[in-house]
Amino acid sequence: MELPTELFGLNPAHVDEGDCLLLKSDNLKALGWLLQKEHLKVDFCYIDPPYNTGSSFVYHDKRQRRDVSIWSKHHDWLAFMLPRLVATQMLLNDQGVIAVSIDDYEYPYLKILMDSVFGEINFISSLIVCRSKNGKGGKANVAVNHEYVLLYGKTQKAALRGVEDSDLERYDKEDEHGKYKIDGLFRKKGDASRREDRPNMFYPLYYSQDGQVYTKKIREDLIEVWPSDSKGIERRWLWGREKAESESWKLYASAKGVVYVKNYSSANKRIKIRSILDKQEYLNDKAAREVKLIYGEKIFETPKPIGLIKDLIDCCSPPDAVVLDYFAGTGTTAHACYLLNKEKGACRKSILVEHEFVIPDTHFAGVAGFRNTAEMTEFRLRKIKEADSEFDYVALAV
Repeated sequence: MELPTELFGLNPAHVDEGDCLLLKSDNLKALGWLLQKEHLKVDFCYIDPPYNTGSSFVYHDKRQRRDVSIWSKHHDWLAFMLPRLVATQMLLNDQGVIAVSIDDYEYPYLKILMDSVFGEINFISSLIVCRSKNGKGGKANVAVNHEYVLLYGKTQKAALRGVEDSDLERYDKEDEHGKYKIDGLFRKKGDASRREDRPNMFYPLYYSQDGQVYTKKIREDLIEVWPSDSKGIERRWLWGREKAESESWKLYASAKGVVYVKNYSSANKRIKIRSILDKQEYLNDKAAREVKLIYGEKIFETPKPIGLIKDLIDCCSPPDAVVLDYFAGTGTTAHACYLLNKEKGACRKSILVEHEFVIPDTHFAGVAGFRNTAEMTEFRLRKIKEADSEFDYVALAV
């Protein structure tokens, strides 16, 4: 079946706010169709594939070859993932980013596979997500409460936008330039931090008891300080003397003469995403409650929390992005895109792919009346539309 070309405009900004396309199909087949649209380029792809743990889920989660090979039980799972990741790499634009959720079992193998498909040079980071406070008892003497999100760029042009700085309480000081916090030494640490490395950055500063810093001793009460560490080793400052003189208002000195750079707050300020993600809204319990609010009961074993997906999308893609998720599950990615569009005035478009896997009558999703997995995905999209008539989606069985 040929997909309507009008669904894929050249400029995603022209797409109606919250617009979503759901393809009910095997995801490899759907990726092939999407690749036929030469003008379609994806800005961000998030997927939460089966972890291959052999668990009894509504979808197939055991691709483990019995015979011995170099990849042992991981061979069939890697063979399953390889063509899908290759198709994703082709669909991404040059600035595009892919994020893949995974746990310990396939993490090392997925890392090698993605190094091969996307290039080791385009590896961005492994994020560690705290998924529960108590963990689960799958390991002897270890309660595992984390999983990973692997981030790769399509090319070296890929860059993260960061996340909005929401912890405004940390900006506990204020001057005429605004609220600020103290969190970075002005003395250089680590490599190339010694005096001899940058002699022009070794010079005295002067500070007052109220924390102001100067490059000249303009008053007798000012105290001299040099960039030496606690062991007396002569280090260097971060800036040269000229910059320090013109921007000394950005510096702050403690009562003991430790000089810091002020970090000012600002409207919609973005900061780097941390490699350890441990917010309350990222917990699996939060995801389970969100699913119950939408569906009335538990219908899926491994939903992802909306807060986590929102932050990944916001960090990794522009406001007018095309966002792809071809292991759509309950449609969390589309919901996250919709909420970001409403909250931030963005116009991201989501493309979901979910197979029509038959749900057994005995499974709790089957008991709830769902015949296949794609019905679960579309149910959430319908719920969003019922709550907001401006939200529009198209569902195609292909």
